[in-house]
Amino acid sequence: MYIQYFKQAWQLLKQNKLFSSIYIIGTGLAISMVMVLAIIYYVKIANIYPETNRDRMLVVKSAVEKSKTSKSTYSSHFSYKAVKEYFYDLKTPEAVTAVLSVYGETPYIQLPENKELLPAQVQYTDDAYWKVFNFSFINGKPYSQADFISGIHTLVISESLAGKVFGEVDVVGKTLSLDFTEYRVCGVVRDVSYATPATYAQIWVPYTCRADYKQDFGNSGILGSMEVYILAGSSSDSNKISQEVLDKFHKFNNIQKEVTIELNGQPEIYWQNIFRFWSNEAPDWKELAKTYSFLLLLLLLVPAINLSGMISSRMEKRLAEMGIRKAFGAPKYTLLNQILCENLLLTCLGGIAGLLFSYILVLLGRNWLLNIFDAWADPLPDGVDVAFSPSMLINPTVFIVAFAVCVLLNLLSAIFPAWRSLRKNIVDSLNIKN
Repeated sequence: MYIQYFKQAWQLLKQNKLFSSIYIIGTGLAISMVMVLAIIYYVKIANIYPETNRDRMLVVKSAVEKSKTSKSTYSSHFSYKAVKEYFYDLKTPEAVTAVLSVYGETPYIQLPENKELLPAQVQYTDDAYWKVFNFSFINGKPYSQADFISGIHTLVISESLAGKVFGEVDVVGKTLSLDFTEYRVCGVVRDVSYATPATYAQIWVPYTCRADYKQDFGNSGILGSMEVYILAGSSSDSNKISQEVLDKFHKFNNIQKEVTIELNGQPEIYWQNIFRFWSNEAPDWKELAKTYSFLLLLLLLVPAINLSGMISSRMEKRLAEMGIRKAFGAPKYTLLNQILCENLLLTCLGGIAGLLFSYILVLLGRNWLLNIFDAWADPLPDGVDVAFSPSMLINPTVFIVAFAVCVLLNLLSAIFPAWRSLRKNIVDSLNIKN
């Protein structure tokens, strides 16, 4: 029966080319806006190389230090002391890594042939970083725990940078000059997209190579420049890990006379962390839910009203047909199902067009779209181009969202004019003047 509905819908589509074209284009434009958002948040939340463990990862990026004797507060990342005493020795996680955040620096590579200075994006990490994040090594291996502890000048380099600097990727054991300091290359990894900010870099170096990695701020010794990523054995361990971290800082606060440390809802699951705009306060989930619900409603309701008007006009022309079918005993729900199926075909065609259009929009706006809802956005580093892999754009999740939006838009736009037309009695339907 439904196959017959879609066959008839296809014939109607060919008979009313102008209406069908306008309907499909209007639907496509509406769906493309929703799909752009779906793709953006899929890239931010889903398990994507090399952040393939996001579904069981917790993040602790900042803390707030409050004075007990005054109203002064400080917020920042964590110091090496805090990481060592309160995170590295956690019992529940599978692995814990700390990344040293360095702002305002632009490391340069000294090219051997022409002495040209080449700016590079550098991450300063520990050895556990390679356990928490799943990098694909083309050559060599990551620096070891012994390399990290001893602060040996070694590094991992990306595939593209290896080709640019050395002309090949088989460069393990070669020397690279970074800010006029010699480093030995121990491994080469597949390139990382700027769309994965926790791991994006061209060079990865042990943070113990820096003289300032133990630097701290404030009065507690807790604040510094390190962000912490915690890998749970399974997603069910998240609450246990969070409680273990909170217990440690609760004990710290109990013995302090001058300051207290607040984590403001951290550790938090990776997807929750992307909505944290401020270091000194937790996200307001109710406000965020209202904002995004309103945005989704706006993107769907406005085009649904316009499409509903078009459908209502077309239904007026089909009243005689519906009257005849009701006269021969066709129930209202059968006719309603047929109309919904006919419009679902048009909506799905519009969804396909919208999905393709959303890909075009994402690719054209890739350098700024990922920061579209951020409270502030760091400027794109010189020479960096945001790359989206096929797996980021073409995946089951995005297709399911696209189909769900098609169904929802179909229901919003078609059900009211269809039901209103079907409520007319048979006599009025048969005597309608076209």
